[in-house]
Amino acid sequence: MKRKITVYILTLLVAAFSANTAFAQEKRQKTKKQYKEFKKLQDDREGEYDKKMEEGRKRHLKLQDKKTQKRMKRQKRKSARIQRNKHKNSFFRRLFTKKPKGR
Repeated sequence: MKRKITVYILTLLVAAFSANTAFAQEKRQKTKKQYKEFKKLQDDREGEYDKKMEEGRKRHLKLQDKKTQKRMKRQKRKSARIQRNKHKNSFFRRLFTKKPKGR
């Protein structure tokens, strides 16, 4: 009689733990799906924002007179030329940031 009760209790425990792990896996999958949807939505928003900013820049350029447009274009080219030769981070940031080990 005791053996039957022990077997019964063990089967209940195994069933409870297996159901719990299945639920946890399902929850992880839902979280991953939500994260993917969130990233996609965020990328879409960033794309829309970039398009609107570019349209705004073009509109602003068109509103200027011819001399100002030429001056703005020259300044943009000059700025791009200067920026090509600069580091992304400043000297002090590069000096005081830890470099990854192993490389």
